[in-house]
This record gives sequence, C-alpha cells and structure tokens, in this order.
Amino acid sequence: MKIIYIHGFNSAGYGDKVNKLKEHFGDENVLSINLPYNPEKAISLLEYLIRNLKNEEPLLLIGTSLGGAYTLYLSYKFDIPGVIINPSIKPSEDLKSQIGKQKNYKTDEEYYFKEEYLNFLKKIEIPITELQKIKDKLYIYLDEDDELLDSRKTAQYFKGFYVKIFKGGNHRFQHMDELLEDLRSKKEVRYG
Repeated sequence: MKIIYIHGFNSAGYGDKVNKLKEHFGDENVLSINLPYNPEKAISLLEYLIRNLKNEEPLLLIGTSLGGAYTLYLSYKFDIPGVIINPSIKPSEDLKSQIGKQKNYKTDEEYYFKEEYLNFLKKIEIPITELQKIKDKLYIYLDEDDELLDSRKTAQYFKGFYVKIFKGGNHRFQHMDELLEDLRSKKEVRYG
C-alpha cells in the first residue's frame, strides 16, 4: 500500500507526522511532497500522482487541515480511502482572511495567496450528501482543542461517519501515535 500525505496551508511535506507515517508504513511507501500554494496546481499534481499509482497498488490518502479538504475531494473523485485530520471543511471560507502576503512557517518561503484561489477551493468542496456515498472509506480524526477549526462543528458536520476526537491537542494534531494505532485495527484501511 502507498500512502500519499497531503499537508495543510503554509506547511510542507515533511515533519513529525510524515516521520511517524514512514516509521509505521515504511519510507518507501509514503509519498509526501511540498505542494504548490495555488490550490488548482496542488490538486492537479495530486491527481497526477493518484492516476499514476492507483493501478499499481492500493492507495491511502492522509491529509491535514487544507490537506484534509484536498483529501475529501480526491477520495471522492477517485473512490479511495482517506484519513482526514483536523480538516478545513469549507476552505473557501476558512482561508478568506489569508488573502495577501504569506510566509510558509516550515520553509520560510514568501508568496501571495490570491482571492482567485478561493474560487477554485469552492469548486472542490464536496457536499456532505455526496460524501455520504464514500463514508465507509473516510476516517476523520480531530484534536478537541484545535485552536483554528472548531472540532465540535467538524464532528457534527460528519455525523454518521467514522469520527474520533482526542482530548486536548491543537490544530497541528498531537495524536499521531493514537491515530496510527487506531488505523492498525482497521483492515479495510490497511488493504484499501
């Protein structure tokens, strides 16, 4: 099984979560890249990866925050399992306040987040009624004390889906070990 890890806004394809995924699934089975800041280019790149890998072996997408929104869209489009961590459900709204000059907190790279990016994000927001069609392939993990996105609203949004809320934590998600332990118990995730 190959894992594609999809990082969040102003983050990068490396760090603690990726290291834990590599420890758990093996270095050679985890793909994690720095995505373009333009969401349309990021989705295009991820779709290219998925199209080229999905016929080789089972895929699992794991996305955090904005990467969680991307994961919801891609899991739906390609009908593949997705693990969604502290997701942005409505990135076109959640990121309105971020229009303008940005600095990636991991890479220190500066860029401009454009209003037009929100229009594309709106297009890839899959309605919950459509996500119901793949709810058996979606696993939502939340840190209760996420300071950026309300975990209670997210849990309510995904009512009837597999949702696990961990006490404490924050938006960066502090329960990767527990998440991986939980995934280990789910054969349907492990084998795609």
